[in-house]
Amino acid sequence: MFELIVSELAEEEIKASKDFYNEQKVGLGNEFLTELEKPLDRITTAPEQFPKIKIKQVRKAHLARFPFSALFATKGLVINILAVFHYSRNPKKLNKRF
Repeated sequence: MFELIVSELAEEEIKASKDFYNEQKVGLGNEFLTELEKPLDRITTAPEQFPKIKIKQVRKAHLARFPFSALFATKGLVINILAVFHYSRNPKKLNKRF
């Protein structure tokens, strides 16, 4: 079984997104978190099922209901969640992280 580590920046993105959705509708932020758990569970089961992006060894898992991707890298049995990225954001900002 893989160990899942969520980076501090990814944690901040998750919290900001949850807060934003809760401002839009009570409980929607919790729905966002529930939806995020689905790909994270799949990542820990079989990370290689997700496609690599242009950046070395980084893979992307899409959320079904929300316009986000979880970006992660694996090293041995450790999976690092590097970002939870909204589709409308500039992907060039990701290059600085990786």
